[in-house]
Formats: sequence, structure tokens, C-alpha cells
Amino acid sequence: MLESIRLYKDLHDFELQGPTRVVEWIGDKSICVAGYDSAKRNEILQLLIPQKLHAKENPGLCPERDLKVEHGGFIDEPVYSLKHIPQSSLIVTSGPASCPLWVWQIGPEDRDVIQPISTLPSDAGKGTWTRIATTTSASPQILHGSQADSIRLTDIESTKQIHTLGVSGSDGVSTLCFLDSRTVFVCCMNGRQFIADIRMPGAASEGRVGEEGLSCVTWCSAVHPSKEDVCSTVASVSSEGHMCLTDPRNLSVPLKCATWCTPIPAASEQFLSICWAPALSDCISVSGFGGSVQIFDTKRWDSAMKEREAVFIHKGHSVMGTCEDGREPTVTAHAWHPWKERTVLSAASDGSLHVWNWSDLPVHDGTEL
Repeated sequence: MLESIRLYKDLHDFELQGPTRVVEWIGDKSICVAGYDSAKRNEILQLLIPQKLHAKENPGLCPERDLKVEHGGFIDEPVYSLKHIPQSSLIVTSGPASCPLWVWQIGPEDRDVIQPISTLPSDAGKGTWTRIATTTSASPQILHGSQADSIRLTDIESTKQIHTLGVSGSDGVSTLCFLDSRTVFVCCMNGRQFIADIRMPGAASEGRVGEEGLSCVTWCSAVHPSKEDVCSTVASVSSEGHMCLTDPRNLSVPLKCATWCTPIPAASEQFLSICWAPALSDCISVSGFGGSVQIFDTKRWDSAMKEREAVFIHKGHSVMGTCEDGREPTVTAHAWHPWKERTVLSAASDGSLHVWNWSDLPVHDGTEL
């Protein structure tokens, strides 16, 4: 155990009031988390992380070593998704199919409350829930939908529908995100993917990852934003441990592929997650397969679907924690620090929240805690 801890530059273990499925950055000093227990009221909290974890330079000795609650509120429903509206104090949450989308206001510094201000109707069918995405715009807007043919853009202040994507099919949605203020990427659970312009009905381009007809396999995706002359790249992961990287302009042809030996298949699409590192070139992270978060460097991958080793595996949740029923915790969410290259936050089903930064390691050595 001590030898494993030496593999980290930083490793912080915090305990939340309850497990969360969301870790959403508010700026670069605080995060939002929210409970998902269907049997009780849940908290929505904005937490200030310790100074050591957000300082750009070594701050020396820091008196604050724990998370500090900046704002908080309560909701009677589980929270499955939470997104911050850029350049505002608004957040939006979604939950089970029977629940609406809630719009919340984070109070000013002299008020420590997060209070609901409006709701938007949910169109989620049985067994699905509404995915949400936000982007910078003149007035706060939200893209939301649970199925391919129900995705729409809504103005938050007026609650009026602005656009619908006009895409056919009742495929369940797993990922919604903006490529820019007008262009949307959608990944469906069955691997269907498409790009659409919110001003024009129909898909501008469409493709599929994985084999069609495999209903038991779930896919989700993340988009690496374009930078200068480099186009966006889509990274997709399946519940059976397959990964594909594609160009949004040609979603049917994988640029790079990988598979890895997962200890167990993803137990549920609810926790399956893939993220691009915002400050570390070509690196992606994957969770939802038990109590670990795996980091992969995709730089040397090619289009062959073959086994690739992780650069680093964080197994701290399974090593350091246990759920109330005695089972090994499952990672429920993870997120990269906005600008610290190797700093990751991960939450698990036992209520633990880890903030970790791994040391320099030989590439592809599969090191793990």
C-alpha cells in the first residue's frame, strides 16, 4: 500500500454525505456534486477544493485541507446529470424519467443557498432519462433529450423551445455535447452517432461505432474540442471495453481503436464514462468498470482493434473503501482538473471523493494503486 502511494504526487481522500453521479466544475476552484438516492431528499452542493489543489504555484503550508461547502440546496429527486451554464450562476439538473429538469440559481457570496427557480418538462420514456448539454450564448440555453428524435434546444429564461434537431429514431441518448455554439454531437446507447446544426433539421453527418444489432452493448462518448488547425476528435467507449476514436466529419471510419482486459463489464450504462484530458495531449480516461479509473495515451494507437495497456490505473476506491453492504465501490463519476495536467477527481458509490495526481511513469506500464 505504501509503495503504491509513492506513485502519486497528490492523493486526497474526502468523504461526501452520500455518493454522487456528477462532478461538475464551477470555475477552477469549486465543484458541484449531488446525491442520487431515490429513497430520500438529496443535497446539491458547491464545494470549494483546498487551496493546494487549485493554486497555480506551490502555496506552501495551507490551513485548509478539506472541502468547504460554499452553497447548497435540497431536491426531492435523484440527480443523474448536472450542468453549469457558462458565464452564469445557473445550473441545470435531470433525474429519473418521471422528473422534470430543474433550473437552479447559485446564490451570491453572502448567501449560501442553491435555490430552484424553474422547471422544464422531461420527455424521457420508461427506462431512460434526459441528457443535457450547455454552451456559451447571449441568453442561457440548454440542449436536452432522452431519445434521438426528442432532442431540442430551450431558452431557460422564457422556457420556450428554440429548435429541435429533427433527427429520426427512438434510440436512447447516452451523450450530448456542443462542438461549437451551433453544432451538436450526439451518441446513442446503441452506438449510433450524428452531428447536427441546431438551426437546420436533420443530421449533417451520421455514423456508428460497434456492430449494429448488439442491444446488450452500451456506448458513450466524449469530444475533444478543436484547437487551432486541429479538428475535434470523438472518443467512444463500450460497456464491454472497446474504444474508438473518430473524426466528426466521418463518424463511420475509426481513426484509432483499442480494447483492454476489463475486470468486469460495465455493470450499468449509468456509470459508464469517458473523458478527454483538457491539458494533457492525446490522453483519455475511462470509468464505470468497478472501482477503477483508467488513463490511456492514444498517441501511438492505430485503427486495429487490439489490446492496449493503460498508462495508469487508479484503484484507490476499491482499495481504500467499502460500501455499506460490503461490496466493492464502483466509480460513479470522474472529471479532469481544467488546467492541471494530471489531476483527476473521482467519486464512488461509497460516498468517497478522491483527488489525485500521478507521478512520472514509464509509458504503458500499467501501474496501478
